[in-house]
Amino acid sequence: MVEIADFTRSQIDALSLDPKRPLIISDADEVIVHLARPLELFLTARGYRIDLSDYRLFGNVRHADGSVVEMEPLMALLDEFFDAEVENLPPVAGAVDALCRLGERAQVVVLTNLPDMYRERRMRHFLTCGLDAPIVANVGLKGASARAIAERVEAPVVFIDDTAPHIRSVAQTLPDSFRVHFIADERLARAQARAKECHHRCDRWPTTHLAVERFLEAQGF
Repeated sequence: MVEIADFTRSQIDALSLDPKRPLIISDADEVIVHLARPLELFLTARGYRIDLSDYRLFGNVRHADGSVVEMEPLMALLDEFFDAEVENLPPVAGAVDALCRLGERAQVVVLTNLPDMYRERRMRHFLTCGLDAPIVANVGLKGASARAIAERVEAPVVFIDDTAPHIRSVAQTLPDSFRVHFIADERLARAQARAKECHHRCDRWPTTHLAVERFLEAQGF
């Protein structure tokens, strides 16, 4: 069984969920807020460049001379980025409106692989944007954490993420969930094929909102 980090487990245990209401578990970066473009601007300003034609980070961030930025300095750069920008990332068009409207018929929990030290700042940013939803900071694949959250309810579960391995992981732990593959950045969307385990692949919130609404209605909610 995949272990869940202690801080993630404590945040899941602290969730206040209605067991009778549907649950929407949504990623944050490239789903609710943009990350790729702000990160690209941040790196460029510091003399680095990033290739967004491939859906990975390590190996795609390079020095001006073309050499790859190694893992340790890359992680330091990401920490610097989140410290500077976590409360400035622009919302994806329609995301807050769609999730707030879905929140009238379902519970929304944000499950993000943001480092835990930035979780409270992300919560403040989302509140400023108009989204009042609990945030759980995760490490690694999301299947185990999503299942631990979903075990708190006895109603349908929707999972939304931009990364195929997370969708695959949730398909394994929550096979009855409705899984949405959503990538806001157009370059990254072109770089990643539709996750085989998703039920819906769309990069615009109005269409995704409608797909989730139809799923919930079909389930009697």
